[in-house]
Amino acid sequence: MVAATNQQRLEYLTNARFYFEVNNNTRLLIAKTSGLSITIDAASEGKPIGGRKGLMTETQITPATVSYQNLTLEFVTAGDNDILLQWYVDSHPQGWGGGGRPTMEKRYEASLVFYKQNGSEGARWNIRDAIPAKYKTTQVKADSTDLFKETIEIAHAGMIRVPVGATKIPTRG
Repeated sequence: MVAATNQQRLEYLTNARFYFEVNNNTRLLIAKTSGLSITIDAASEGKPIGGRKGLMTETQITPATVSYQNLTLEFVTAGDNDILLQWYVDSHPQGWGGGGRPTMEKRYEASLVFYKQNGSEGARWNIRDAIPAKYKTTQVKADSTDLFKETIEIAHAGMIRVPVGATKIPTRG
């Protein structure tokens, strides 16, 4: 048996080497992200769907809907890092003025990308029709030594893991 070369060895990705890209913007300094989750809900899960002669019942698990958990991004506030807050503000009507906002036009493509130790791309999840759903900051205290952080939840219409190096999000067909 021939020994595996460096390119053939399996490399496990770490949680600390990642970035989040939205609308082709890669300058965000993200501290933490969560919510990469897909759920397939079942119709009549485990319940009988009918009966037969001899008191036999039929049970079938049928996939019904697919749901996606919101992505949550936490980032350290910097003077020039207002991209996500500005996206949120642009997407939602203001409480004091009401009115419409171009929400449909502010749905962006996004990606969560993990890196290998050599700095090359190791894994990528592309996210469709992302839009900010919730925005909040950390508690402000005069005696705190913590960094000021912001958190944004992003709702989306689906995600898919794509082959390494692929960047295009598949269109619906």
